[in-house]
Amino acid sequence: MTSGNVTLDQANFQLKVEAATELGFANLLINQTIDAAFCLGKNGKFLYVNDAACRITEYSRQELLRMTLNDIDVNFSLDTWLEKLQCLEMQDSLTFKSRYCTKGGRIFLVQVSINYQEYQGKKVVSAFVREHSDIELELYQALEQAQQLSELRANFVSMLCHQLRTPLNAVSFSNSLLKRHINELSKDKIELLFDHIQTGVEQINQMLDDILFLAQTESAKIECESVPLDLVEFCHDLIAQIPMNDGHKPINFIFPDHCSPVWINSKLLKPILSNLLDNAIKYSSGESLVDLKLTYKPEKVIFEIKDRGLGIPIIDQEKIFEPFCRGSNINDIPGTGMGLSIVKNLVDLQGGEIKMISEVGVGTTFTVILPSVRCYDSGG
Repeated sequence: MTSGNVTLDQANFQLKVEAATELGFANLLINQTIDAAFCLGKNGKFLYVNDAACRITEYSRQELLRMTLNDIDVNFSLDTWLEKLQCLEMQDSLTFKSRYCTKGGRIFLVQVSINYQEYQGKKVVSAFVREHSDIELELYQALEQAQQLSELRANFVSMLCHQLRTPLNAVSFSNSLLKRHINELSKDKIELLFDHIQTGVEQINQMLDDILFLAQTESAKIECESVPLDLVEFCHDLIAQIPMNDGHKPINFIFPDHCSPVWINSKLLKPILSNLLDNAIKYSSGESLVDLKLTYKPEKVIFEIKDRGLGIPIIDQEKIFEPFCRGSNINDIPGTGMGLSIVKNLVDLQGGEIKMISEVGVGTTFTVILPSVRCYDSGG
């Protein structure tokens, strides 16, 4: 070996020692900082975490290196994360607030600063995270709820205007025709236009009644007093009051042989069952059957309303209990889109539960579970 080769090997060795020393100091310093620090790869996978990151998340380093940011960031979504990375392409760093969840389930507010770093010829995201106080978390959540409420109100007003416009247009158009051509129209045509006006007014009136009732259910300004009630007799009376489409088969009421009265709120129960049965009839053909099944369980009663009608598309099922939400496959079947919102609120007011199973072209089943206590005869 020549002296030149020895000198080169010594120089390479010295460089490696210096690099290892620098890396050791860097690790020492980064692990002394109070802020959590980590590097992220594709889709938010952890590539490096410091001691503080392990402390605030309650995960070990080995656990975090097998995880992604989605596993600890409550607000994480891949689309939002990709948007942040696009912003980083145009600026040096990005700072934002988010909420993290520890291994033990505690949620806390953090401020996150991210930027791009070059490592072994690849771009990685480095992040520094500082935990905020519980008071700041409460303020952040309150602000978030206020923003959501503002959005809900804006959407509600927009949908209300849209729903009112259809019957108002029918009233306005019919009225305009009558004013301009009443002397030229036949008696039958005039009666038809008056019918359109009457229908439009009734639809608007029904919508306003539903909105008022929905507001009362949401603010819990409805009397929730339970009374002894014979549910079989109650359901028979209710079915008799429900208008049926021409040629539609009668509602098939299924109930146990022996039924004791129960303590339940009849004023809240009636609109629940009425809305669900009306929908079942409205969205199914006259040849198909609609079932109302009553079941007693300890300290609760269960109502199942089953139709063999249109069914609700999967895309609509998640929001079906929201105001003005209607299935995308209902075409021109009339309705306000508030019935199920009212039902859900009335069930919640009683501490109950409502479930739905639906398949397009097969039908829909709503199951309402309400708490109740049986009324036993004192002599029995």
